[in-house]
Amino acid sequence: MLAAAPLLALAACSDTGQDSNRVNEINRDRYVSGDGSNYRWEDPADRFDAPRLTGDDLHGNPIDTDDWAGSVLVVNFWGAWCPPCVAEAPYLVEAAAAFEGQPVQFVGVDIRDNLDAAKQFEERWGVPYPSISDEAGRIADQFIDFGLSPTNIPATIVVDAEHRVFSIWRDRFYDTETIVADVTKALET
Repeated sequence: MLAAAPLLALAACSDTGQDSNRVNEINRDRYVSGDGSNYRWEDPADRFDAPRLTGDDLHGNPIDTDDWAGSVLVVNFWGAWCPPCVAEAPYLVEAAAAFEGQPVQFVGVDIRDNLDAAKQFEERWGVPYPSISDEAGRIADQFIDFGLSPTNIPATIVVDAEHRVFSIWRDRFYDTETIVADVTKALET
């Protein structure tokens, strides 16, 4: 099913019962950056089903990736406390704008942030797409069954229109062109 593991980097901090602000302070100092690996399954026959993601966005609205059937999905795991997530945010925003009007949906998964910090992050960067609030890390845990390790963020999964995993990126993006090129390939296959 999945030949390469570990592939995905999510979040490694746990809530030890402290208030959310204290957890965010701890997280800022404890993120583990990915190794920059990228895995791509060019042949559709080699791809595996992506998990269905559901939850509420940062404003309490329900999100279900099944609502975007037939669209390529770009799922970015991030945290406002994560310096590489901050660094890549403008590139993701630009890439989302590049695909406006096309069958592509960007969605974030905000890992272990308090709601205020997450909203401020999205406002600061003008994020035009929704993010699922995953303060407890439950969405990230869904990827363990695929041999993916919830150890660090940022991480991005590009999912084809059949909702199969096309590529997995372990680390931040350093430019908009890389994201656009990967999503374009997913649209073509």
